[in-house]
Amino acid sequence: MKSDSTPQNPTTTERSAPEALALGALGRVLAAQDFGALYDSAKRELRSAIARDPIDSLVVTCLGSAWLFYVAEKGENKRVNSFWDALVFVTTSLSVGYANIFAVTPAGKAIAAALNTIGPAMAAKALEAPSADVDARNQAAQSDQRALIARIDALVSRLDKIAAERESPA
Repeated sequence: MKSDSTPQNPTTTERSAPEALALGALGRVLAAQDFGALYDSAKRELRSAIARDPIDSLVVTCLGSAWLFYVAEKGENKRVNSFWDALVFVTTSLSVGYANIFAVTPAGKAIAAALNTIGPAMAAKALEAPSADVDARNQAAQSDQRALIARIDALVSRLDKIAAERESPA
C-alpha cells in the first residue's frame, strides 16, 4: 500500500523566493565563462573592503552569513530555529569556532568552511586602524570635497550678487 506522505528529498523541496534567487545567482556565477577573473575580482574587492573599513566588513559578513546560514539550515537543522541561532553559529565561526550548533546541509557546511577560513583573520583586523593607503585616499577625497564646496560657495555668491543687482533700481 502506497503512503500519501512520501518523504521529500531535501534537494527537491520547494525554495522560497530569496533562496531561489541566491541559488540562481550562484549557478550563474559558477557557469560564468571566466570564473578565474570573477574569483580574482571578488577576492580583490573583499581585501579592499576589509582594508577600507574592517569593522563594517566584519558586521556585514556576520549579518549576511547568518542570513545565508539560516536559509540553508532552517527546517533541516534542529538547532537552527531562528536568525539569532544562525548568528551565534556565525560569530563563533569567525572567532574561536566553538558553539553547540553545527552545519548539517551542504550549503551550511560550505558557509562554515568559508567563515572558518577567513573569519579569524577578519576578526583580528576589525580592531586595527584602516590602512595608510586608505587614509591617504580619504584625505585626498576630503580635499577634493573642500575644493568643490569652495567653488559652489563662489557660484552661490555670484548668483546672490546678480540677483541683488537685478532687484535694485538702476
